Amino acid sequence: MPAPGRPLRPLISVALPVAVAVVLVCLALVNVASVRTWRGEPEDGVLWGLEGSNVTAAEVARGSAGERAGLMPRDVLVLINGREVKSEHDVEAAAEASGEGHSLVYVIERQSAEQPISLTLQPMPLTQFGLYYSLAAVGIFSIIIGASVRLRRPTDQATLHFFWLTVAFFGAFAFHASGKFDHLDYFFWWADVVARLALPPLFLHFALVFPDRPKPWVNTDAGRATWPAFYIPAILLGGSRVTLMLSGLHGPQSSQLLERLEQLEYAYLGACLLGGLGLMMRALSRLRSVTARRQLRWIVWGSAVGALPFVLLYIVPYLAGRSLAYAEYTAVLLGCIPLAFASAIVRYRLMDIEVIIKKTLVAAAVMLVLALIYSGVFWVVSIFSGPNPDSRFWALFATLVVVL
Repeated sequence: MPAPGRPLRPLISVALPVAVAVVLVCLALVNVASVRTWRGEPEDGVLWGLEGSNVTAAEVARGSAGERAGLMPRDVLVLINGREVKSEHDVEAAAEASGEGHSLVYVIERQSAEQPISLTLQPMPLTQFGLYYSLAAVGIFSIIIGASVRLRRPTDQATLHFFWLTVAFFGAFAFHASGKFDHLDYFFWWADVVARLALPPLFLHFALVFPDRPKPWVNTDAGRATWPAFYIPAILLGGSRVTLMLSGLHGPQSSQLLERLEQLEYAYLGACLLGGLGLMMRALSRLRSVTARRQLRWIVWGSAVGALPFVLLYIVPYLAGRSLAYAEYTAVLLGCIPLAFASAIVRYRLMDIEVIIKKTLVAAAVMLVLALIYSGVFWVVSIFSGPNPDSRFWALFATLVVVL
């Protein structure tokens, strides 16, 4: 007699991915609307800090109002519109009181000389809308693929792993802080961080277990003891972020530590993408089954198209401090990775495409033959019945011939 909970397992296997996908897609749409409508607070784009009794510029953001006005790091802010500046909060208060598009006159001290600078406040652009919308579309597309694959094979363990991999792709692409930094915005920010940290080990782990290999390393005693270590860097990086947030550290030191963490996260992502691709290429060289080789070749090509441009054109220059223009758009190509895996899991391999092409050619040939039969019937009728036969009767007759 089956266990009472056994009949519920297939239902849960089907309902869970659908529910998770629906909830996440709805949250992504809320995030898109939040990013689209938030304009940001007017600011000068300068990170001011208190050094002794002086309010000093620690950093000047690229493309900001402060950079355009000529502000530089180490400038000491003395006055704003004739009012003395005693702390960085005075700068924030002046920006809030003026609003977007209004000009302020800063008096700064540089190399022991004071000089006035006129500055027009503008919202700090926190989002590249074209890039974000593209990535959000790829993320939604990925999770739909993951849920669809899970629904097609609810009892296959590989599809469950693949579904959570697509959830990580979705979170890394679709969630983004708008800059409002209310409770909802912090949720989107942390969801993005968690997904970006979970994506590298999930991809590397999945590359070890899919597709099936003869005598896979991951099933050995050493493999079972080692593979959890893939997730340790993600846990350490996530813990470092939490520690930095709880430390209350602000200013240039906090910005530098956060930037260093982001560099480590991108290095970790690039290493796992290349590592997973290398594992699949190694497995491809050892497989003997023609079907398995075609299946894995499909995956390798999709992963290479998605990972290599992003790693070589974005991650490597970013770590070297020489970012390339528009290289961040290569992240959109990462959507090829879940698509390639999905094609392999549901058996849309090269062999199946060849079968589909053959069936299409056969169907086209049959349609051509039927059309010739239909036209031939009318041609024969016109020979024996004259130029104006009863078209309705002979059309019915020709249709019956085609059906037979």
